Amino acid sequence: MSKMQQEKQIAQRVTIVGAIWDTLLGIAKIIAGWLSQSQALVADGIHSLSDLVTDVFVIIASNNARQAPDKNHPYGHLRFETLTTVILGVVLIVVATGIVFESFNNESSPTTTWYGVSAVILTIVIKEIIFHYTKRAGEEIGSKLLVANAWHSRSDALSSVAVLAGLIGVYFGYAWADRVASVIVGFFIGKIAVEMIWDNLKELVDTAPDPKTIEQIRETAAGLKNIMAPHDIRARSMAGKIFLDMHIHVPAHATVSEGHYLSDLVVYTIKKAHPQVQDVMVHVDTDDHIQAEDTLDHEHTGRPPALQLPARDQILADLGFMLRAHRDYIDLEQTQLHYLNKTLNIHLIAKAAQAPSTDLSKVTQSILFDLQNIPYGKDHKVLWLQD
Repeated sequence: MSKMQQEKQIAQRVTIVGAIWDTLLGIAKIIAGWLSQSQALVADGIHSLSDLVTDVFVIIASNNARQAPDKNHPYGHLRFETLTTVILGVVLIVVATGIVFESFNNESSPTTTWYGVSAVILTIVIKEIIFHYTKRAGEEIGSKLLVANAWHSRSDALSSVAVLAGLIGVYFGYAWADRVASVIVGFFIGKIAVEMIWDNLKELVDTAPDPKTIEQIRETAAGLKNIMAPHDIRARSMAGKIFLDMHIHVPAHATVSEGHYLSDLVVYTIKKAHPQVQDVMVHVDTDDHIQAEDTLDHEHTGRPPALQLPARDQILADLGFMLRAHRDYIDLEQTQLHYLNKTLNIHLIAKAAQAPSTDLSKVTQSILFDLQNIPYGKDHKVLWLQD
């Protein structure tokens, strides 16, 4: 089972548990409110049942967000979760506004009964447990949507606190306590919702993650041997996950396969040390360019200095013509090209099996003499391979 599938199962399990309790508590408060003739308690019960709508919303969104990448969504579907979190934040603002509005317009005086108080206290305790349970799961899988739904659960608990304050106030003759508590709870929920919306809107426009996190990732890559000066690090967030692009420097004479190995090592090490990193794209540079500017000027119409040397197909064609007298010894297809310090080093791979008695040193000198006329490159070498 993939990591994304495990996260989807966790999100669905946690949300279903919350939905079951929302149903039970909502029904219990409506019954207790009806028996005690408390409109506030009945309204609080309806509030709990309304949470089922957002629970279903969260289940659908978490299922879609953690689907595998496809042709139309090559980076995955995590932004569905980000968008849903924004919508959930708007729902919380509506809930907060409703609580404050109701506190100024509800003139009913509930009757304080033991079953009414018991239902409210039970709601507060259970919803607070659900809040911590859901929030911990959201932080574990890096789901801002689950964290947002956790705060939605706490909003239900806080509205129940307001109802409890009203019941206690009625018992002691202070009916206004219900309104004061409701206003405080409403503003608190609204503050959480605004922060939630703002954080996720920043994510939708590809705002970079916390600079401290990026610096920690850079230090992780820089701590590996043969990995030098990680730079040009760019990152974007999707539903709490980080997608990363970065440049690294490897030894100048590293082969393509060694450079690939080192880039894979960087990816593995970063993901292991920073679980929130979902994907890493590594660009490999050689160490002779550490002090150079690696960012291309896309407005510049001419070729940058690093690309003014010819490509492999042109070089092999030139070598084939210039070294035609040595074609029995040279395996041009295995030629190694090293683009270093804006120059070209050519390493020819030659075979010695054609003539075991041949003086290889003389053949080498003849090849290097012919290479003197090549219009580019320096420090050419001939590497002999034994079959």
